[in-house]
Amino acid sequence: MSSADAIAAHLDWQPFRHGPDCAKPAWEVAQQTEAAQRRPRRDGPEHECPNEECGHHGYYDRIAVRVLCRSCGIVHLIGGEEYTTRTTTTVRTGYGQAPKKAGGLWLYAGPPLLDLRDYTTPGAYLCSLEKVDQLSQKDVVGAITEGRGKRGATIWSAAVGPDFQQGYTVWAKNSGDKPFSTVAAAAKWVTAELNTAAATATRTLPPATP
Repeated sequence: MSSADAIAAHLDWQPFRHGPDCAKPAWEVAQQTEAAQRRPRRDGPEHECPNEECGHHGYYDRIAVRVLCRSCGIVHLIGGEEYTTRTTTTVRTGYGQAPKKAGGLWLYAGPPLLDLRDYTTPGAYLCSLEKVDQLSQKDVVGAITEGRGKRGATIWSAAVGPDFQQGYTVWAKNSGDKPFSTVAAAAKWVTAELNTAAATATRTLPPATP
């Protein structure tokens, strides 16, 4: 498990917007699925498939998702073909669990280390100085990730200073080869590193102009 899984669970998800001055913002979500729809010859491109022995030929599955608010009257319609759906829980996605406080930070859970029944605890956390409803890049100051030590013991490592690149994240500093035995200990390291960086920045500020 890397911090990338936790980042993917929390960042770059865009909420649906209600209409201006919506009195009672609440979304009603429903889906409509249609299997084995026949694509008409004159409705879109002809069937093409890299597998010459494919079984679906000119047929396709279709899904439509309707997200509406009865208060402001806004409706979002989402459609797609050859879709996949999966019903899961916040234990598996990480996102949706309440953040917990440790080491002076708010920790936001990512998915478990492995997608197996026996793995039900987060395999990574994103660290924030403040408790927020929805994390953004500016909120994330560090990450804590699970690993395995000697004889399969659970260990934790940490990193601070995220630099969000295109498709990946670079961390300014990590905790190195000495792992932590608990999430709280890793969180304290993140806090200490943030305090050190803040103190260093204060000392290097230019003197105020009289």
